[in-house]
Amino acid sequence: MHKQGCAMDGRNGNGFLKVRDVCELVGISPHTLRYWEKEFSEHLQPARTTGGHRMYDDHNLRKLLEIKHLLKDKYLTIRGVKVFLSERESSVRR
Repeated sequence: MHKQGCAMDGRNGNGFLKVRDVCELVGISPHTLRYWEKEFSEHLQPARTTGGHRMYDDHNLRKLLEIKHLLKDKYLTIRGVKVFLSERESSVRR
């Protein structure tokens, strides 16, 4: 059973996830999440509460899972992931 307004995966009533929930789902530490946010700021834009807490939607969650896959499974560097994501997004815009 779950609390009213919260889904089983930790989403709030608006469908957003908190830092700890995202870290658990992606399998990374909060430190890694903050680092990736800085490195991939062009691709990750979490929402912020009025108190400044970061909240993540499905788009950000999918992007984090993709970044993890590219780094851990495909062995790309941070720079390699940035290039990959930028090239793919620019080809989608064409």
